[in-house]
This record gives sequence, C-alpha cells and structure tokens, in this order.
Amino acid sequence: MESAKSADGRNPLIEPKILALDFDGVICDTAQETLRSTWQVFREIWGDSGDGPPPEVATAFHRMRPALEVGWEAPVLLRAILEGAPEAALLQEFQTTWRPRIVEAHRLEAADLAARFDAARDAWIQRDLPGWLAAQRFYPGISDRVRAILRSDVRVFVLTTKEGRFAHLLLERNGVPLPTGHVWGKERAHPKADLLRILRQEQSVDYGDIWLVEDRLPTLRAMQHQDDLAAVGLFLAAWGYNTVAEREEAGGDRRITPLTLEQFCGDFSAWPRADGTALRGGPR
Repeated sequence: MESAKSADGRNPLIEPKILALDFDGVICDTAQETLRSTWQVFREIWGDSGDGPPPEVATAFHRMRPALEVGWEAPVLLRAILEGAPEAALLQEFQTTWRPRIVEAHRLEAADLAARFDAARDAWIQRDLPGWLAAQRFYPGISDRVRAILRSDVRVFVLTTKEGRFAHLLLERNGVPLPTGHVWGKERAHPKADLLRILRQEQSVDYGDIWLVEDRLPTLRAMQHQDDLAAVGLFLAAWGYNTVAEREEAGGDRRITPLTLEQFCGDFSAWPRADGTALRGGPR
C-alpha cells in the first residue's frame, strides 16, 4: 500500500518503517580512536616518533573532524594540519583542494591508506581490545533508544563508511543486538544514496517510509537533489561531526531537519520536521 505523504513530499507517519543510521558521529563518538589509529598510519608513512601528535595538533584534528568523509582521509587531514593549512580552509575545502593536493604531493593511494587504517585497528584490537573499546563511546542514551526501537516494528540499519565488522563489534559490546546483515559498511562499496535505493528494494518499502540520520551535511545535501529520494526523511545529527554553521544552514533547509540527541532519544512523534513542526501521526 502506498504511504500517505504530505504536500512537500515528506512522510507524515508517526514513525518510519526503516530507520537508517550513520555510525561515527551518530551512534558512536570515535574521534579519540580515529586519532590514535591515524597516528599509527602517519608514523608508518612519514616516520614520526612519539605516542601521538603534539597536543595542539591533536586538538586541531578534533576540531577538523567534520571535514572527513571516510577513514583513510584522516592521515591526510593530519598532514594538512601539520603543514599549516588554515583551519577555516580545511573545513571548507579539504575534500576539494587539500586532500587531492596532499595525496598527489606525497604519492599516496586511497586503497593503501584504507588498508593501513584497517590493519592499525586490527592490530590494536588483537593487542588491547579493552583499550580499543574504551577509546570509543556511544553517545548518551543511544544504546537504550536503539534497543527500544529494535523491540518495535521499525527496522534499524546502520549505513557507514567504516569497515562493517568494526561497527558490528562496537554495537555488540554496547549491548545493541543488531543482526550482522543490518550493518552495511564500506565493503558494500556504494554511496549512501544507492544504499537507500537498495534498502527500498530489498525491504519492499516506499521511500517515504525511510528516515536517515546522518551527521555529515554534504552527504544529506547530495541526496536532496536526487528526485527519486525526495520522500526520504533526512535528519542531521546535531551532536555529531558537524559545525555550528552547518547546523544553522540545515535549519533553514526545507528538506533537511536538524535533530538533537535529546530528540533522537525520545519518541518518534516528537521528532521535528523541516518546517519546524512535529511529525504528524497518520494511518500506517
């Protein structure tokens, strides 16, 4: 049965049938682990010593975290910071200017960086699993809320650019019993827009029955211009890796809804709409 939709294409139902969640920056704060794994890769490539970058560089890296799209870019970002790239420029132009510039200058390859990044994580897990787990934390209330959703009729999927097995291990250790088949990592090798199309087809739902919670505004921006995805609910996780300017920008957008952690952890009926009202109830 076709879902009822509002005049602006959004699904007015009180809850989705599919809730798709990003992992880093939505479910889990992985910034500390990312930096430590990044430093290991950085040392392998550039031969630096020490247990970590200088404190001021580490602090800058955390501020620049919103510039990253996938994990292998992290050593490139760290290199850009150490080379003195202005922070404002990195936030605005890392993907378009600084990343390709440093990759070319240092003859780097994305596949090699990705393999090194995964290997660094694997070695850390084998050497010190408790330490690896402790370097990452689920955002407050996330575990309880996702467990509650799993007890309902809503199907939860994790769509992440992280290796799926790492995300699944963290979910398992934090008491979130998500089936392995519901954790779609970078091994799927598809943009998230395409993953939503696959979800719709495999789960036999309408696009209006899918809500996506993502912390990267550029990812949501890319989806809003694809006509077939017009009915998907797009939510920006305001607690994740994004900037104040991006949250303000999303707040003025008719298609993207900023969502606070408190709202996420509450009932679906209280989630805001892009027009500032609460989502309306309706027939299922």
